[in-house]
Amino acid sequence: MNQTYPISIYYDSSCPLCNQEMSRLKLHDHDNNLHLIDCSDVHFSSPQGAPAKAEMMRLLHVRTAEGTWVIGVPAFRLAYAGVGFHFVTDWLDKPYVSRFMQRVYPLIARHRYIFPEWLAEAWFNWLAKKSLQRSQACNDAQCKI
Repeated sequence: MNQTYPISIYYDSSCPLCNQEMSRLKLHDHDNNLHLIDCSDVHFSSPQGAPAKAEMMRLLHVRTAEGTWVIGVPAFRLAYAGVGFHFVTDWLDKPYVSRFMQRVYPLIARHRYIFPEWLAEAWFNWLAKKSLQRSQACNDAQCKI
């Protein structure tokens, strides 16, 4: 049996962009599917069998309930799916978006500290709003698939 959730998300809370995103996701984590772990903490050490701390600081890492490591864009997809933000996951499932994000995400991650907190907050609030609107529309049997 495949059990993905809950997932452990290893992220850099010292990054305003990363911190805003994870904070926004956690606000909508009503089923407690996301366990956030700050790998930027000075006392953090990678769990046994995990990538090194330096690698975890480079890209988002997720460990599923069954112990599988997922890195980068697929890790974001799991996080957004875990809180029911299908507006985001549906986009990430489109092949052209997926290929684009696979190429762009490492660049964003490398330069993540240049993004101002206000921009990150506005972006993730918009994503949350769109996802909630879409979820409500689906609940009302008015989905646009």
